[in-house]
Amino acid sequence: MEDRAPAVSGSQESYPTPSTTGKHHEGRGAWVLTAYGISGLALFGILAYFFSDFIAH
Repeated sequence: MEDRAPAVSGSQESYPTPSTTGKHHEGRGAWVLTAYGISGLALFGILAYFFSDFIAH
């Protein structure tokens, strides 16, 4: 019984974590939300510009 490996073996160390590899890939959902966020901010800026132009005249 002494020659058996412990319950937590070194096999877990063979899988690199994102912090050790230095590469982190977001899923598609994150990029879609980012695109929607940028588009929303651009639309808000355009609407704010036209609204302020309407109020100024």
